[in-house]
Parts: sequence; C-alpha cells; structure tokens
Amino acid sequence: MNSLLVATDLSARSEHAILRAVRLVRDFGCDWTLLHVVDEDYPESVLEHQVAQITELLLARVDRLETLCGRRPRVLVCAGDAERCIGEMSLELGVDLVLLGRHRPSAAREAFVGTTGERVLRRARLPVLRVSGPAEEDYRGLLLALDLSPTSAAALRRSRDLGLLERYRSWVLYAFEPFAKGFMLYAGIDQAQMREHVAETERRAARALRTFLAEQEANFPEERLRVSEGAPLEVVRRTQAELRPQLLVIGTHGQLSLKKAMLGGLATALLKEGAGDILCVPPQA
Repeated sequence: MNSLLVATDLSARSEHAILRAVRLVRDFGCDWTLLHVVDEDYPESVLEHQVAQITELLLARVDRLETLCGRRPRVLVCAGDAERCIGEMSLELGVDLVLLGRHRPSAAREAFVGTTGERVLRRARLPVLRVSGPAEEDYRGLLLALDLSPTSAAALRRSRDLGLLERYRSWVLYAFEPFAKGFMLYAGIDQAQMREHVAETERRAARALRTFLAEQEANFPEERLRVSEGAPLEVVRRTQAELRPQLLVIGTHGQLSLKKAMLGGLATALLKEGAGDILCVPPQA
C-alpha cells in the first residue's frame, strides 16, 4: 500500500476512520490525505468561509497525527457533492485505498438516496474500507469471504496487492448450501443419506475453492481455509464470532439497477448491521 485517503465529515465516526488510517500508515509507511467536502449549496461567501475554517481546523491536527504515525497527512477541503469529490480526488491522487467512517443511519433519507458511504461504495473504482468503530488496536486477523466469482477474484487480488494478506493473519471463507437437502427432508430421505449428501457437497465445494485459489495464484495453508454449510450471511457471522478477525474483506458488485444489487445482498446486510471493519472491493478495482 503506497497511499490512502480518509474522507472525514468531522464527526466522531469519521474520527474512527482517521485513527484507523494512522495505524495503517504506521504499518505500511504510506502517504495519506485527509479530505473534507463542504456542501456546495451554501452561498459563495459562506462557502469560502467554511472551506477556510475547516482547512485551518484540519491543519491544526497534522503535527499530532504525524507524531502518531510518522507521516504528515496532506489536507484537502473542497466544495461539491461528497460522493463525486471523494471519487474524483481518490483517482486524481492515485491512492490505493479510501477510508470512511460508519454513517449515522437515517431511514427516511436512505429510502431515497442512501448514506454518503453507500453512494461512494456503489460508484467506487477503488477499495473502500468502512471503519465501524474505534481503532483501539492494530489489525491482526483478516477474513476474506469469497463466492468464487470474478468479483471475489478482484477482492483477493487487491487484498494481496495492498499487502494485507502478507501483513495480517488471513483466513479464506467459502459458504456452500446443499440445495437438495430441503427436498430430501420433504421426501423423507433418511438422515444417513442426507449427511452423505451434505458431506459430498462440502467436498465438491472445497475442491472448487482450491481450484479458484490456484487460478488466482494464491497460496493459503489448509488450516486457513474454511468451507462451511449455510447461507452466506449466516456463515460469515458464525465465522467472525469464532475467529474474531479485525477486518472482513468482501467483493461488491458495481452499478446495477437496484440498490441491493449494487452492493450485493451480503455486502448490503453486513454494512447495515455494522459487522466490524469491512474492506469492500469493486470488480473494477
């Protein structure tokens, strides 16, 4: 990882993202930028005053932040649409990663446009790290949830390129569902046959996962591979509770017609329930 950008709205949630960035900068020795976007709907005189005031506020912090991580952050404050500015500035600066805090939920607003974080994620062309809570410790463990799709391949590739897989203890998770199990229950098939069906499905899933990893030239020790029966969301929750990774990595699905499809059902559910820090990787990353 060579550079990262933290988008801050000056809230406590954004402060979590800034302090997580401090830890990442310390881990990777990378350059970093603090970005604040002022709403462009203000009158020009008010807008100029706000940009100047917030720039001064952020610049007052850079000495302390440099002391914490050894790298002085660049400060940028601009006026415009937050989603557009974050996307454009991250590409213009050539950063490898964007960090966002978890936004306060607002049911009425989300019904129409979603939070700023969700909108950034839908349009992102770079990995986006959604920081859920206080950065009280360095990352030590990482869980990479895969579905063997091209999107998962992008998530795996970018995690490796960022240096995360090398730096942190990493597990790979693949959820499988034996679809005939429900039919077998309905048909009154005995338990021994159902157990064998589930076991055979698990063996096929494990082979598919190993083939996928081999195609991506990714080597993980056998004990770091988890193949678990169940719906993906249930399996991720269960595995997080067992392994306690500080970071979850998932692929997202780009811009489609429906909000839920834009992130994928799993990503949407995990982001909404807060499920710890989540690195979301779009397919074009």
